[in-house]
Amino acid sequence: MKALYVHIPFCDHICSYCDFCKVYTIQKWIDPYLDALAYEINDKHINDHYDTIYIGGGTPSSLNINQLTKLFELLKPLSKHVLEYTIEVNPESMDDNKLKLFYKYHINRLSIGVQTFHDNLLKSIDRYHTSIKATDLIQSAHSIGIKDINVDLIYGLPLQTLQDVYEDIDIIKELDISHVSIYSLILEDHTKLKNINYQPLNDEQDAYWYDHIHEYLLNNDFKHYEVSNYYHSKPSLHNLIYWHYQDYDGIGVSAHALKNHHRYENTRCITQYMKFHYLENSIELSKNDEMFEKLMMGLRLVEGVDIFEFNELYQVNLLMKYHDIINKYRQLKMLEIHDHYLRTTHLGMKYLNSILVDFLD
Repeated sequence: MKALYVHIPFCDHICSYCDFCKVYTIQKWIDPYLDALAYEINDKHINDHYDTIYIGGGTPSSLNINQLTKLFELLKPLSKHVLEYTIEVNPESMDDNKLKLFYKYHINRLSIGVQTFHDNLLKSIDRYHTSIKATDLIQSAHSIGIKDINVDLIYGLPLQTLQDVYEDIDIIKELDISHVSIYSLILEDHTKLKNINYQPLNDEQDAYWYDHIHEYLLNNDFKHYEVSNYYHSKPSLHNLIYWHYQDYDGIGVSAHALKNHHRYENTRCITQYMKFHYLENSIELSKNDEMFEKLMMGLRLVEGVDIFEFNELYQVNLLMKYHDIINKYRQLKMLEIHDHYLRTTHLGMKYLNSILVDFLD
C-alpha cells in the first residue's frame, strides 16, 4: 500500500502538554506555506495514487474554507484511488461547512482531538472546546456521511480520575465511535505543564491505569491492535503502514518519509520551509537500523512481527540473532511466539521501551 502524510503546523492556540511541530495560526503565512507544499510535491515528482492520505498537525482544521479548498485541490491528483483519507481536527475549529467540504473532497475519516469529555479537565490543559462541541461535531459528521471517526483521549491529566476515563469511554460507545487512540500524558521539555512542574503518573501508576482502561475498552467491544489503539470496525490503514514498517511519503514542515532504505527528514523551521528549503536530512539506513526499526514498530502491534517475513527481508534468522533477548523476555512473560509471530504480551506492552533498549544494544 502507498501512504502519504501531510503536515499542517498551524494551531489557533497551543495546548499545555503539546510538543508537536506547530506554530500559532498566522494568516499571512498559510498561503505561502501551501505554495511551499506544492513546490515540494513538484520538486520530488510526487505523482502516485495513494491508498491512504493522512493530514496531521498542528491543527489542519484551523485553516479556513478557502485555505482548506486550496489544500484539497493540491492533493486531488494524488487522492483519486484513496481508500482511507484522514484529517485531524479539533472541535473548536470545526463547523458544518468544513464537514461538507471534507465530504466533497472524499475525506472519509476524522481524527478528533477530544482528549476528554469533562469540561473541567479540558480547561486544565488549555483546551478551548467543550464536551457539547465535541459531541455535536461527531453527530454532525455521522449525519453528513463520515462514519469512520477516531477520538484521541489522554489519561493522567491534572485532577483526572479513572472514573472520568470510564465515563469518556461510555460517551464514545454511545456516540458509535469506530476507533479510539488513548495515550498517557507524557510531558516533554518546554511544554507549559512541564514548566510548572506538573508530575504525571509514575510507571507503577501508569501501568495500573493502563490495565484498567484496557479492560474497560475490551468490555465495551473495542478490539486492541496496537499499544494505544482500539477499534470497533477496522483499524487505521494509514497507521498500520507505519507499524508494518512499509515505505511512505511525507510532505510539509517536520514531515518524515521512509523510502528505498532511506529516511528523509524535513526541516522543522517553517520560515525555511516557506523559502522552499524543505529537506533537512537524508539518512541511509543500515541493515541493522532497519531490523531494529522493524522490531520497534512491529512489537507495538498485538499481532507482533511476522518471523517468516522478517527472515526473508533481512536474510537472517530472527530467533537465532536475538536469541538471548527473546529468551530473557519470554521467561519474564513479556514476549511470546504464537504461530510464526514474535509478539509482546499485555505485560510486555507496558514495558516495551525497556525491551526495545535491549534489542537496540
